[in-house]
Amino acid sequence: MELKGITLIYGQPGTGKTTFAAMVASRRLMNGESVFWVSFYEDRETLVNNMLKVGYDLGRANVWDAVLTDAESVFNYIVAQTSENAPSMLVIDSISQLQGLDRTHLTNVVYRALRPTGTDIVLIAEEEAAVPLNYIADNIIHLIRRTSEKGTSLRYADFEKIRGRPAGYIKVFDILEGEGIVFFDDISPSWRREGTQINTNISCIDKMLGGLAGGMANVFLAPPSSYFLRFLAVLASNLSKQGYRVFLAARTVDPARFSSYVEKLGGRIAVRAFETRPQAYWQNLYSLYKAIELARPDVVIMDWLDADFVVLGRDLALDMFQRIRKLLRETSVPGIFMASEDRGVSIFADNVVALSEEGGEIVANSLKALTFESTIATCKFRLQ
Repeated sequence: MELKGITLIYGQPGTGKTTFAAMVASRRLMNGESVFWVSFYEDRETLVNNMLKVGYDLGRANVWDAVLTDAESVFNYIVAQTSENAPSMLVIDSISQLQGLDRTHLTNVVYRALRPTGTDIVLIAEEEAAVPLNYIADNIIHLIRRTSEKGTSLRYADFEKIRGRPAGYIKVFDILEGEGIVFFDDISPSWRREGTQINTNISCIDKMLGGLAGGMANVFLAPPSSYFLRFLAVLASNLSKQGYRVFLAARTVDPARFSSYVEKLGGRIAVRAFETRPQAYWQNLYSLYKAIELARPDVVIMDWLDADFVVLGRDLALDMFQRIRKLLRETSVPGIFMASEDRGVSIFADNVVALSEEGGEIVANSLKALTFESTIATCKFRLQ
């Protein structure tokens, strides 16, 4: 994100304003450009160390620990230093601290004294101090933080105004340790699976789904019992024995025991446990993205989604399902999802199959089929 001119980043405390500015400034530093950072809140060591934890190196920035005695004198010093040294970027964190200056005078000086230097300016402000600066800013980014019903932190960047680009769009982001700011709507895979539809070697399922088509989300509704856990293991083993790379994102099942059982059946899978916690929602989602990127599987399996609905709440559970489905579409990898109840998942799934046990057999009923290759709507089979 290249921000030219005057950029206003504003929001309530804790929304990520300083980190957002650090993201922009660190890219300038990486390009060998100079940054003058005026900090009213943190000393240089604290600022640099805190930003390093999230992945941004401000070590080469000229950080001034501003001591606010007289607001006008401080601002005059900032103008003088910027005019003399002409840094590529000036960051003031936070302009709200210059409360002693008349707002009209402040905006006038920023616009007339700093703009001619050619330095791009990032002004960080609290909500109440942002309005007077709206009129001179080329770019306006409003950071918002909300908390979900179950305690997940939800961050949004509202790009209210971006010079030279359409504005008025909102992006979901979070701040992850070692990664910095991650815009989740912008994540895209670096690869795409090549190949045709995959047979599970369970005739009933293959006729009902027409095989596992690339990028399609296949949901099986069944109770989380040992019987259907074996069904999932047989499915994984059958795929593996055909030479396909199978990746299991374990939500509730024991990864080691499941993997061991698949090996007893003659297969081998990659498996990783993903803890479902409201506070770790974005970190876990990003870890899942990275794990799939690294494994580059032919098929992704996720066991019972019910844990997501109970722990995260319906909205975030469906959000996660849609994001994973999008990733599978973009990589052309078929997904197999287990759930005991629909809970709205079928709206976004491609194929939905209800499974039940009857007299030692599994009864499969198609509830939704968005595939041209499906030839049956109901069938029975036994686990081998």
